[in-house]
Amino acid sequence: MSPRNKSRPVRKTIEAGVRIRSTPVVLTPDVAQALIDGAAYISLAPRCPCREERHCPGYPADIGCLYLGEGARGIVAGGNAVEIGRQEAVEHLGRARELGLVPMVLWTSAELRSLGADAARALELCSCCPCCCITRRTGDGMKAYVDGITGLGIARAGEGCVACGECERACPLGAITILEDGPAVNADRCKGCGRCARVCEQGILQVFPLEMVPTFSGDWQMIPASDFVYEILKTIT
Repeated sequence: MSPRNKSRPVRKTIEAGVRIRSTPVVLTPDVAQALIDGAAYISLAPRCPCREERHCPGYPADIGCLYLGEGARGIVAGGNAVEIGRQEAVEHLGRARELGLVPMVLWTSAELRSLGADAARALELCSCCPCCCITRRTGDGMKAYVDGITGLGIARAGEGCVACGECERACPLGAITILEDGPAVNADRCKGCGRCARVCEQGILQVFPLEMVPTFSGDWQMIPASDFVYEILKTIT
């Protein structure tokens, strides 16, 4: 059995009707770690269906999705994932990040139920590639789909850019443009995935956590990022 985290996070309540489960969420490393630490149960799928189906040329298909929460036990019982411990989950995410994959929470209730999960008590934490996974979920970068992704961080640039263009090419959401004085980050499109910071050899790009994040309740509104994360944790603790 997976080890349990004895200290549970303090739970908060946000305004009734706010829908945090309606859009994909790009995770910063700290938030991804918090979800692993807080999950009552952790399992791992052996393959990524997006990369496998599309015969991904750049990223391995054997980095599958993590399924977190008690509701994921049915996925393991059905043979679609294996139970793992926290350290293995952390190492899995570390390997994915080193390869340039983007950690995302996907609220895929229909898919979770089809795998045998209780979708109300489970979430899917995927490591998404820009070519097969993210393009599928953003309509190949269409603005309406990109706007529907919640980001918990944002990239900011310092001085010293040599205009190599690596960050612009690495950004899966088209949020970076190289100008004469360095990279310009489009705050509406940047979700804080960190791919730009990973490829910047000068180290001038860094990802900073957001204090407020957008969520939907009939219309878009801003709520504290900490409250947003606690609401996610309610699903899996």
